[in-house]
Order: sequence, then C-alpha cells, then structure tokens
Amino acid sequence: MSLGTQAPPQASRTVDVSRLLALRSEGASLILGVFIVTNVVFTVATIHTLSVQWPAYVAAVVVSGAGVLLARPHPDPFPMRDSLLVVGAVVASTLLISWCLPTEGPTGRASWHLGSNTWLLWILILRGRTALAWSAAGAMTAITMVWAATTGRGALAGLLMVDTQLGLLVVATLFVTSLRRTARRINDLTERSVDAAAAAATAEASRQVRLQRAAEVASSSLPLLHRIATDVPLDERERAVMREAEARLRDGVRGRGLATPTILDAAAAARARGVEVTLLDDRGAGLASGDAMARVDDAVSACLAEATGTVTVRLLPAERDEAITIVSVADDEVHRIVLDEDGNTTAA
Repeated sequence: MSLGTQAPPQASRTVDVSRLLALRSEGASLILGVFIVTNVVFTVATIHTLSVQWPAYVAAVVVSGAGVLLARPHPDPFPMRDSLLVVGAVVASTLLISWCLPTEGPTGRASWHLGSNTWLLWILILRGRTALAWSAAGAMTAITMVWAATTGRGALAGLLMVDTQLGLLVVATLFVTSLRRTARRINDLTERSVDAAAAAATAEASRQVRLQRAAEVASSSLPLLHRIATDVPLDERERAVMREAEARLRDGVRGRGLATPTILDAAAAARARGVEVTLLDDRGAGLASGDAMARVDDAVSACLAEATGTVTVRLLPAERDEAITIVSVADDEVHRIVLDEDGNTTAA
C-alpha cells in the first residue's frame, strides 16, 4: 500500500506478492483510509456499551497505527521488527477491549477489534509473515476464550466469536500460496526474457564488430586486390604499399588492442627502415582509460622510432601485474620496457 508517497524505484525486477496486489497503489491507500475511518466509527458508535471507555480509544489508535505501518513500502517478507509490532498491536488491542465488553448478550460491533485485527493479519500473511500472523491469531483466540470463560460466557463462546476470523486467515494463507507460485512463474519468465535480450544484444554487437572489421579490411585491401587482378607487374613502390597493408591487417588481428593510429603509423615507419615489428594483444581490449592509452602510444612510438632490429609489443592479460611489455632486440642487446595499467613505465 501507499501512503500518498511514491515508493522508491526497485533496483531489482523481482516480483513479490505485494507488487502483484499493488499494495503501494492509490487504491490501496484508499482502502487503508477506509480501514482507519471504520475503526474510529465503530469505536465511537459502540463506546456506550463498554464498561470502561478509554481502552477502546487506545485500541483504535494502536490498530490504525499498525495498519499504517503495514503500508510501509518494503519488499517481501515484511521486516521482522515491524511484523512484531503488528503482532503486538493485535495482542494489545484484544487485551484492551475484551474485558470492557458486555458480559451478557451479543457484543455486536463492540468487538470490532477482532475484524480489524484479522485485516492486519491478512496483510501480514500477504507480506510473507504467515507464521507470525498465525501466532498472533492464536494469541487473539486465547485471550478471547479466557475473557469469555472468566465472564461466564464459556470458552466455547469465545472460540465462536473468532471462528470466522480464523477461517478468513485460512483463505489468506491459501491465497498467498497461490500468488507466490504465480510470482515465481513471472520471475522465471522475466529472467528468461532478460537473458534472451542480453544474448540478442551480445550477438548483435558481435555482428556489428564483424561488419566493421570487414569494412575496414575491404577499404584497405580491395583496391590492392583489384590492382593485383590486372596482371600488370607490380613495381617496387606498389610492393612496399602492399607489404605495409598486410602488416596493418596483421596488427589489427593479432594486436587489436594496440592498433591505435599512432602505434600503427610508428610501426609502419619502423618497418620502412627494416625493423621487424610484432604487435600482440593477449587481453582483447586496450587499457581502461584514454590517458593510459595515450601514454602507451608515446612509449611504443618512442621505442619504435629508435629501434634497429626487432620489436615485440605485447598487451598482457588483465589479471597480470604488468600491463604491456616492449621488448627490442638489436644485435645481441635486449632491451625490455614494462608499463602498468596506467601506462606508466615500471621497469626498463
């Protein structure tokens, strides 16, 4: 139920009985208002039949307050502390009113607390506290039977006063069991639909990546392939262009996370000088931040600009302490540079 304020949005899509019954809706708030007004009307209308009047007013406040408490937005099950307060309200109102009721004749609406307490326990069952609700119902029944026995009505008469209320709670228990099964089915379907949507999104993203890579390959390779298909002998400049295109394609496949424009241009310039450059991506993605990748671009470009033999740049798996290694070999001299996740040099 809602008390005129909108419940905070739920982070989870899980459906519970409270959501199924719209206990936070405006209609539920209206029912709560009718419940409180009914308590007040019955109290005022029957106050003259009671031997002591003030306990009825206190009971009306206690029961109505418990109704407001039960309307508090919260996922099922209802909080234990608040549930115990509702149980306490049921027991207190029964104790307050019972010994003020007429000792002879029908009690009529003067025993309004029994119906109001049953309404509270109905909601408590719906909100996932069935055991506590039945415990409170047992206490209400016991108190009513003791009152009836001590006033000469007999314990059986007390039991007959609450038999209808107990029957209503049986209905509530069966009702909520069915609703929980429905909620579980809804949650299962929701989970499947979310999983299906996630799988479809992943497949579409993979398809878009494939299309993008195919377009990149086509834009760089098709003109060269058309040139080869002419059967006209290639000159040395064209062969150099094709070697550079082949190297860029290889870098884009084997070193995808390192294939930034800056690194690719530096690698092409180094290869033009005869340096053997290898880019390897064992992570599947670049470093987390753009600043880190900018520092990587600078470090790799600087190394390639000075290289004379072979250079291997490797992007390591994410679980490693080292993020990137740059190994250059010139004659018998090996030089190794290590970069961390922020692109800073940690060893050289």
